[in-house]
Amino acid sequence: MIERRVVLVTAALAALAACGEEPVETIVIPAGVFQGAADPLIQSAENAFHLLVARPHALLDQPANAAYALLMYEIATIEASSGRLADRWPGRLLREARPNLRAAAAIASEASAQMVVEALWAATRALRQGEEAQARAALGPPVSLDPTVTRDRLQRFEVPRQVVRPLRELRLALEREAGSPR
Repeated sequence: MIERRVVLVTAALAALAACGEEPVETIVIPAGVFQGAADPLIQSAENAFHLLVARPHALLDQPANAAYALLMYEIATIEASSGRLADRWPGRLLREARPNLRAAAAIASEASAQMVVEALWAATRALRQGEEAQARAALGPPVSLDPTVTRDRLQRFEVPRQVVRPLRELRLALEREAGSPR
């Protein structure tokens, strides 16, 4: 009788685990995105929070900063969803809000995270150097159907309210996992 219960419990747990599993996205973070040996999850979470939640007004008329903020959100989403956090909730919230953030910048929702990361990093560098043509080229298809629209939205970027809570939840989860200072 005990063997049968173990099999039933094991099967039930396996079914429950399978329901909650989502495909894991991975990316290769381009060289130069982070300075030094920073932890990509912590660095991207802090940068995204700072730019998109704490100081969203600093993105207005600063397309390079807006592109960088979106880059940080994209990296934070992938890193938080990778299973590194004990709490899976922030990763899920970030993934659910990502289409809103991409839509605000006219970035294709179906573009892979790797394509978006590479495009936003190239656009950030180009915009910081005043290279408009290179920025528009970086933001071209398949990342954006119209790089001119994407570039214009980065110029007057408005943070969608849906991304605020996920970034706050991620920050709280990172603080919990780091432990309280003594």
